[in-house]
Amino acid sequence: MPKKYYKIKLLKGAAVHVYFETASGIIINFVVKLVFELNNKYYEIIRFDTAHGCPHKDVLNTEGKVIRKIWYDFLDYKQALDVAIKDLKDNHELYLERSSTLFATAAK
Repeated sequence: MPKKYYKIKLLKGAAVHVYFETASGIIINFVVKLVFELNNKYYEIIRFDTAHGCPHKDVLNTEGKVIRKIWYDFLDYKQALDVAIKDLKDNHELYLERSSTLFATAAK
């Protein structure tokens, strides 16, 4: 089963990490996440994956705990992978801004 990983660099310190696995050309699982580096520590901000047998999006807090889960049960894995990559590329600035508020609050 071929596996593929690549990284899309965004703003300074931010990147989208894309991992997926295929069987006979069909995507059988994936993880796409927005990661931000701050003070030599990496934080997952948003994660799309196929855990639980269904594509979904996890919104994470500063400790990496899921604070919101959005299910994409109406999409197949290929569609969900495409949506995940597009969403994080198009909306990373908004997600990072929201997270900076969480980081500031957590630091108090």
